[in-house]
Amino acid sequence: MSDVYLVKKGIYATLAYAFIMSITSVGAKFAQTQIAVPVLMFWQSVFCVAVLLPQMRGKWQRRPIHVVKAHFLRCLGGFFGFLFYYWALNHIPLVEASLLRSCAPLCVPFVVLIMHRVVIPKARWLPLIIGFVGVALVMKPTPEHFNPWHIVGFMSAVGLACSMVTTRLLSGHVSGQENMIVYFAMSALLSLPLVVLQGESLVLPSGAWLWVLLVSITLYVGMYLYTLAYTYAPASVVSPVSYSGIVFSGLWGLLIWGHVPDAIAIAGIALIFCSIVISAQITRKKA
Repeated sequence: MSDVYLVKKGIYATLAYAFIMSITSVGAKFAQTQIAVPVLMFWQSVFCVAVLLPQMRGKWQRRPIHVVKAHFLRCLGGFFGFLFYYWALNHIPLVEASLLRSCAPLCVPFVVLIMHRVVIPKARWLPLIIGFVGVALVMKPTPEHFNPWHIVGFMSAVGLACSMVTTRLLSGHVSGQENMIVYFAMSALLSLPLVVLQGESLVLPSGAWLWVLLVSITLYVGMYLYTLAYTYAPASVVSPVSYSGIVFSGLWGLLIWGHVPDAIAIAGIALIFCSIVISAQITRKKA
């Protein structure tokens, strides 16, 4: 099988992932009209654990402490990434929340700097600056336009970046199924204290079941496609293509809620996309 054919499959898998995850976001936004975010996260995690458990039969192994620590950090990053993202969905347009979460690649160099003391190369600074200018344009941090929920949306990118870095650490030690099931099991456990603190119940209203099921199924399929994409194609290809999810989210936001990004937000989206493409080109040249 040729490299070109594999890259094409990777691109198709990435496009499918982006579309499926945009549906997850729509389902999560509707689900939150009836249930709290921690309740949604608990049930989506339980569903995914139930699907993955049979796949792990006979595959469990004792892991060294450094792998356990990486699992823990990956779970924390992924959990807070989703938590902040779902919270932001309640208060800002879908396309803006999705865009801010997709800024995770911009945060990865800083996460690596903090975790591993690896200095950010000079070549990376130009795309980073371009990307963060784009983020500022989307947030519009002026007294008359500033919305603190944009900060929450951006924090979801920080959590996702932590998850990306630790997932890469784990990739050489554990299978994709183990990585996912440990994350979802931990996510379910971490959701429970928040459910109690908010005084919520885990019993779902009859009208919420359909939305929770939609979120759970699309989340599992999306993560499977995401893993598949990185199997077929390098990150330098997958990362820019995954930004098609912003287009899908924008279309859903327009069709369902009538949200239309203004010219400043569109300029910010363009700058962020350009920064990711430049970063991908730098990565490809070094590979």
